[in-house]
Amino acid sequence: MSSNMHTRRAVLAAGGATALASLSGCVARAIGALDVERNYRRDAPVGDVTGAWPTYQRDFANTGHTTDSGPSADASVERIASGNAALATSVALAGGRGVLGYSDGDGEDGVYRALDLDSEAAPADSDDAWTVDYAYGKSTPTLAGDAMFVSTAEFVAAYDARTGERCWRTSEGGYGTSANAPILAAGTLVDGGSAPVFGRDPATGEERWTYDPGEVSTVLAAGEGVVYTTVGADHEQTGVAALDAATGEERWRREDLPQTGVPLAIGDSHLYYNAHRGNVFALALEDGSTQWRASVPLPENGSPQTAVAGDTVHVQSSRGSLAAFDAADGATKWTLSLDADTFARPPVVAGDTRFVASDDRLYAVSAASGDELWVTALDARPTGGLSVRGSELYFAGTGRNPGVFRVAD
Repeated sequence: MSSNMHTRRAVLAAGGATALASLSGCVARAIGALDVERNYRRDAPVGDVTGAWPTYQRDFANTGHTTDSGPSADASVERIASGNAALATSVALAGGRGVLGYSDGDGEDGVYRALDLDSEAAPADSDDAWTVDYAYGKSTPTLAGDAMFVSTAEFVAAYDARTGERCWRTSEGGYGTSANAPILAAGTLVDGGSAPVFGRDPATGEERWTYDPGEVSTVLAAGEGVVYTTVGADHEQTGVAALDAATGEERWRREDLPQTGVPLAIGDSHLYYNAHRGNVFALALEDGSTQWRASVPLPENGSPQTAVAGDTVHVQSSRGSLAAFDAADGATKWTLSLDADTFARPPVVAGDTRFVASDDRLYAVSAASGDELWVTALDARPTGGLSVRGSELYFAGTGRNPGVFRVAD
């Protein structure tokens, strides 16, 4: 079975012998984890969060924006590592290192994997390349100095990104989706996905605070020492709250927004909340009040996804509807409809170019005007998000030759 849809907490909540039998692979691992809430080996080598793309959507505000240019129309597509990436995270990029997680989609095989991107050897074969076996759902890694933080279907952990050696692991928390990369804010490691939200010492994993968001699956974003999390009494009555990242103290909370399950994003003055089958809400950072709302055409079961680049909010649907809105008032700057299925990947904006991946193509669109600049065929369907370093773009994909791919000039 695919465990990426289940947390340890969800498995334990499933009552009855039938439910336990159907989840036997997950339960065996989960119950074993209950013996010790935190397994500490040594301090994680935590440093600054730097690099081209060190976490999901590049930063903890989930902007999906970099000043790097990304590839040009002359770029070629190269597979740099093999692997069955039916389910994959984004590639975290810092220094010459790339790290990602992927699985076969059946809960039978999967890894976290490091690639030495600047080695003269193949990225997967250099001395700095390593793998950590883990079959089930995984978050995009967060790189901070020589430490790597992950959230999985069963645990939150810190690894030495140089070697793949585990520093600590806690069985409290953990949620295995690509977007749920752990956040570092105000010297605290924050992890959500399922209640509660935890604040931890990033070096040791020791718990500092917890926050109860209600009965929702949480999505997080952070900026200026504040963590924003989805909250709600249930999946029909949801909203968002602002927390002090150092203490977990609630600054404000509102619960009258439509349901959401996709990442929040933060701009200079607004928090962007993407409603399921609905609008993008621009909320005031100081109190959560709605400042404006905008939308793109959505499929019946879809949600908008956002990126933020300066004074522009970039939005797209899973059916190829793209738009750009003024961050100040929500006025439409441009719209574009691609004849493509983009799945649930969020937008990525690199310099003046917005990149969109479909099943079999990579589109480059002018971030300013929405004009299509170029398109190139892909040898695999991207299953994780896009990541940019300089004039290079990385993703994991599946197909006849699955693995990790680089699009580069």
